[in-house]
Amino acid sequence: MTPRPLSLALVVAFSFATLAMSPCAHAYDKKAFIAPEGKALIVFVQNQRVDRKMVYTVFESDKRCVAEVGGREAQVLPVEPMPLLLYALGYNTTYRIEIYPQAGRTYFVRLHTVDKPMGAAPEVTLVRRATEEHKLLKFHLEGVAVLPVIGNDTCYGKPLNERKNRTQRRLNEGNAEWKNGDDLFRDRYTLIEKDGLTRADIELF
Repeated sequence: MTPRPLSLALVVAFSFATLAMSPCAHAYDKKAFIAPEGKALIVFVQNQRVDRKMVYTVFESDKRCVAEVGGREAQVLPVEPMPLLLYALGYNTTYRIEIYPQAGRTYFVRLHTVDKPMGAAPEVTLVRRATEEHKLLKFHLEGVAVLPVIGNDTCYGKPLNERKNRTQRRLNEGNAEWKNGDDLFRDRYTLIEKDGLTRADIELF
């Protein structure tokens, strides 16, 4: 599949940090996952209790922070129904992710960890229809606090100009990995229109 021109890029960065619960976070409500009229909704969810001290940060292509997600949290991000490019950053790995959202649908990206010989490592799993992740989505959402859209650009208290060079380097790494990967690799990190859940789907949770 040849990607359509990408009009918005996001980058998801990972780091260890002690997370203070946002005062505006609220208990999980399935209505929070329904896309606004005329838009699509991207939901970044991290439900693992062991990840309570891990924070994943989402950036736009200009390195502007749009979301921070810690353990037992979900961040919602309304977007226009046009192709999205994301980069998920781990310690030594950068995941490039493409999403082709449709208005009225909600797309889920799970941020979690996997066990490695050297300890827990960050991982990003896209929730696609007809997969085990899709079947387990309701379980992953149980007990999370839903965070509103971030209104400023403070990621770990560091201003934008302190992150530019580091983030751009990670974007370049993700693009190289994507280019060198095969079709199966790229398919693993792509969400298409039908992968999104409709309002009716979510109301069945």
